[in-house]
Amino acid sequence: MREAHFQTPVRCALGFTLLELLVVLLIMALGSAGVVLSLRHSPDQDLEQEAQRLIYWLELARKQSSTEGQRIQWVASEGGYTFFSSGTNTLPKETIPWLQSSTQVTSASNTLVLGPEPILGPQFIELGLKGQGLPRIKVGTRGIEPFALSQ
Repeated sequence: MREAHFQTPVRCALGFTLLELLVVLLIMALGSAGVVLSLRHSPDQDLEQEAQRLIYWLELARKQSSTEGQRIQWVASEGGYTFFSSGTNTLPKETIPWLQSSTQVTSASNTLVLGPEPILGPQFIELGLKGQGLPRIKVGTRGIEPFALSQ
């Protein structure tokens, strides 16, 4: 009896199939869409960034006021905020613009007094966005504490 040897045809893999390429492109598209969506700023994030920047400037002015023994006043306006002092200071004399043009002070007062005493009275400013009821964020101090976001 004779043995039959059957050989299976050998398929050469020289590249990717069209289906494999489409699957890879689909995975890349979904991944890049996820990255783009996660990088978008929401109004909450923009307002918090504005508040953190304001805290930096207020603390800088408060320290300078205490060091120089001069009263520094912070005044908000439509386009930004300005620091006023009776003495010499190293704070910018021109208006510091808001990061977002839609930012505004929504609290009743748009003025804070910084120093020269190390303990201030409680002071708070509420920031919001023009044309939107929410979000709003409050920046302030209870006196001896540094300026911070508050509830």
